Amino acid sequence: MEQQKHLDQAADWFDRFDELDEKGKIALSAWLSEEQHQIAFQRIAQAFGQPEVAMAAINVAANRCDDTSLKNDNAANKKPRPTYVSYWAMAASFVTVAVLVAYLRLSQPTPSPEIVDNAVPLLTQNMQLASSKAQRISQVLNDGSAVHLNGDSQLSVNHNATFREVNLRKGQAYFDVAHEPSRPFIVNVDKVKVHVVGTAFDIDKLSDKTVIRVYDGIVKIIADKTHTLIKGEGIVLENNLWSQTFRLTDDQLPAWRSGWLDIYNEPLYLAVERFSRYLQKPVEINVDKDALLTGRFSLSEPEAALQLLASAQGLTLEEHQDRFVLTDTAR
Repeated sequence: MEQQKHLDQAADWFDRFDELDEKGKIALSAWLSEEQHQIAFQRIAQAFGQPEVAMAAINVAANRCDDTSLKNDNAANKKPRPTYVSYWAMAASFVTVAVLVAYLRLSQPTPSPEIVDNAVPLLTQNMQLASSKAQRISQVLNDGSAVHLNGDSQLSVNHNATFREVNLRKGQAYFDVAHEPSRPFIVNVDKVKVHVVGTAFDIDKLSDKTVIRVYDGIVKIIADKTHTLIKGEGIVLENNLWSQTFRLTDDQLPAWRSGWLDIYNEPLYLAVERFSRYLQKPVEINVDKDALLTGRFSLSEPEAALQLLASAQGLTLEEHQDRFVLTDTAR
């Protein structure tokens, strides 16, 4: 339980790392002063494929501690010291860290069978994750992988010492998978299996198709046949069969992670299905549901965005007590 708390805190710090002001950097340095926090931060950075971020943050924290010690010492002795002392302290801190790491590696005892057995629960995890309408949630798993759920989505986690399995039952999820070659990460979507080791990808499970986009690393998809995707590629599967492969126009993050819904040359019924993850009422379509549309809509106000979509298509949006209805304006 305590480990999960540290991982959640580390994920939050990592997410805000590039936006920290001076006060935030001081707070992060204080948090990283504890060894278990450093371990958690390193795991999260590794899961996101940026271990250098953890090393930089930990080094900064060590340097701040050295600077604080020097300032306190100067204040106590009331004697000015040459400025070169801070540089020696910085160099010493790096040497100390290197020596400490080497010492810890050499001094680690051979794990006993009892210790190994106690480690097994850390490899095992079974849980259910679900988001409600208009809610996006994130969860760091025991292996350090991060899962982000879009609105109205559901998945289950089944990790053991041999493999890491997830079942996406409904909706959309973005995965940042921790690199662990000995335990492949497998996502099941109906009859489709997505195999990865350490990568970042998005799965959008719709009523009649599944769309997979790869943002980092390599993904192997087992459907009617095996498909291998690399960073910047995506695939559309219809009824668990290959339909098309495409290139991503933006390979940073899926639009929904930043509160947007991007629709490109897509039938109306699929656009409405995506909107429905953020609407408290269902949408009834009384027009051509296969009409194609393109647009970018804010998910912060989904009802207003649905109205905008209707207007752009020359449709009328009617709101009833139990549903929305899209009708032809000329009706």
